[in-house]
Amino acid sequence: MINTFRVNTLYSRTALALALAFSIFALFSVAVLQTMLVQPQTRQAADDLAAFLVLAAQVWVELPPNVRADYERELLNTHNLKVLRSEAPQPVPEDSYLYLEYLEQALEKRIKQAVHVHRHPDHENWLWVDFPMSNHMLRIGFLESRLKSNLFATLTTVITTGIVIAFLLSLFLVWRVARPLGKMAEATRRIGKGDFSFELPETGPKEIAELAGKINLMVKQIQQLLENRTTLLAGISHDLRTPLARMRLELEMLDGENDEKRIAAIVDDLAEMDHLISQTLLLARGFNEEAIKETDINELVQTAIGNLHHVNTEIHFTPSGECIHPVRTNALKRVLINLIENAVNYSEGLPVSISCKSNPTATTITVSDKGPGIPPDEHKAVFQPFYRLESSRSKATGGSGLGLAIVRQLCDANGWNTEISARAHGGTTVQIQLPRHDKQD
Repeated sequence: MINTFRVNTLYSRTALALALAFSIFALFSVAVLQTMLVQPQTRQAADDLAAFLVLAAQVWVELPPNVRADYERELLNTHNLKVLRSEAPQPVPEDSYLYLEYLEQALEKRIKQAVHVHRHPDHENWLWVDFPMSNHMLRIGFLESRLKSNLFATLTTVITTGIVIAFLLSLFLVWRVARPLGKMAEATRRIGKGDFSFELPETGPKEIAELAGKINLMVKQIQQLLENRTTLLAGISHDLRTPLARMRLELEMLDGENDEKRIAAIVDDLAEMDHLISQTLLLARGFNEEAIKETDINELVQTAIGNLHHVNTEIHFTPSGECIHPVRTNALKRVLINLIENAVNYSEGLPVSISCKSNPTATTITVSDKGPGIPPDEHKAVFQPFYRLESSRSKATGGSGLGLAIVRQLCDANGWNTEISARAHGGTTVQIQLPRHDKQD
């Protein structure tokens, strides 16, 4: 399963812990089995045999001499017991069977004197018990195989087999978890080195598959973030060159005449640069540190519209009942301002429509314009930093190319859904959906 067994890995540590736990359980099971089952069963079996031996001896004594031979044959054929006259016993080794110890104790309890189980030199594999009678000693024997119970060995084998199977299955399950975690650890090391050319398999248990999917998404987001940063830096460098070049030219042309006009142009260029830098900082910073609070969305839309009082385009807002939703107020306000400003800039003087609808699952804000619209194949691209549609939305018409990028970043950070679509009679509709079940931390 694993090429190297290193003690510091999750798999090895879990395997050692499982091995220790199963070993302790095995020892405990054997001890409980011996104490609670085997010993009581052995003691009961010895007690039953002792009672039967005493009974057999008593019956033999009470029988007439002429029928004792038949009785002895019956004992041998039916119960594997032999009856002999007493002879010199041969002691049984002390470590023979625990069963014998219990048998001797049971016999002593019944006949009220010391009893020793022994062997007879002429009867191999037989064990004998002597019973003192009135004028002689009666010896009854039983097969030694009677003592060899397979109960303990059978139960021990079953328990051991079960423990081994459970241990191996546990190792397999741990390996199934540890293997993808190892791949994820390797993935994080590759991410740290700037290598994003991989994708974790989203297989296995639900939690592992989801974690792999989240890591894959994180890798894509980090890669996109780095690409956006590169695009951002390149875009800033490019867009700052134009006003800087104009400022340099205006400064070179200062001659005391018409200086006010040139200075005003320089001020406009500085304002343009300041706006570009502000938008860039906003894109880089976001509003994730802002607290979430219950907000009247209708009122927030009205505030965003009020911030655009300088525009000459009509803005029609149509609220649909009460819209109260937990949001980061400043983040949503910035999204609304950017969307409305973007719609105003490219509506070609036609009215811009805004609506707000709320239901138990979500609040939806829609911003629509009647401009030239956006080709469907570029709906995703317009949310990229510095992306512009040159045919209709060039910088000459206004905008830094960061407005919709800021909208997308703030919406993604807050769990809001953005959707852009074309209107049936021309223009563009942007829809922001605020799910009620997806509150941000």
